[in-house]
Amino acid sequence: MKIFSILAPYLLIILCYCSCKNSTTATKKMSIKKESISDVKKTQALLLTQAFDFDSSDINKVTGDYVPQTVMTVPENLAAQNKWIMFEGPVLENDLVAYRYYADSRHRFDVYGKTVPDLVMDTVSWNYHEIMDWGSDILKVGNSLGLGSPAIWYKNKIHTLSECDEKKLEIINNDDNISKVRTTFIGLEIGEQKFDLIQDWSIEAGQAWSEIHLQLVNAELPEGMYFATGIVKHLPEIIQGEIDGYFYAMNWGKQSFHKENMGMAVLADKRYQAKKIEAELSHAYAFYNVKKEVKYRFLSAWERDLNQVKDATTFKSLVEQSIK
Repeated sequence: MKIFSILAPYLLIILCYCSCKNSTTATKKMSIKKESISDVKKTQALLLTQAFDFDSSDINKVTGDYVPQTVMTVPENLAAQNKWIMFEGPVLENDLVAYRYYADSRHRFDVYGKTVPDLVMDTVSWNYHEIMDWGSDILKVGNSLGLGSPAIWYKNKIHTLSECDEKKLEIINNDDNISKVRTTFIGLEIGEQKFDLIQDWSIEAGQAWSEIHLQLVNAELPEGMYFATGIVKHLPEIIQGEIDGYFYAMNWGKQSFHKENMGMAVLADKRYQAKKIEAELSHAYAFYNVKKEVKYRFLSAWERDLNQVKDATTFKSLVEQSIK
């Protein structure tokens, strides 16, 4: 006992030193972990092709890994449902969702639901219609406007951006907080008219929405033509409204590819005067008060994804949050 009394002060000093050292080490580890999380990339733009020129005689030909591209001219004979371009077109992804459009003449937008925050689309195989650990392709598009596909309303008919002399794709942003793909249409043909059009399509980190900016090059839409967009008519009803100077159209219900709950919406400045137009396969809207350029957003939420939307009321709140 006498020896313990003599050594007690020294033991206390040693214990305090070790405790402080461990505390410092723990603080450093927490700091390092925090820095690594903040450095994680939260958006990406993907444009992946096979390493050879498109072969129309074998549209499913795959001979090696897909090669990232930053700029390319779409082959004139690019077939629908080809495997030369991975996902059949460019993809924009963030921590909540991923969208794509078909690079061939369909030019329709599609949705990938995600169940993880990681950027995963560059690791996904062609089995993306199945529900996997990361998520799935969740929208059946067909000949409809899918979600937010750009179009022209002319002579009481919807014209998608399908026929043109040349179509060029370019990734112009690909960083942590925003990624953007530019599509340039040379000689876009609508009815008997031709003009050049630029489509800038972007996604931001932490947002369920994606934005489309359409702009004619040194021109205006001819008389009787109007920019348009819409949502595939998997559900018969659509809800329209206005909030903070924006028009929106939205619905919620069992409309995903796997017949699960999913919400879809389009939003635009109400100054564009969006009005419902007749379309067999889509809830479609034309913008009647704009002739040269238009911006609008589209968004989706799936019952399994990280938005945690489970009903129409919560989805409407997400739509309202998508206006800024």
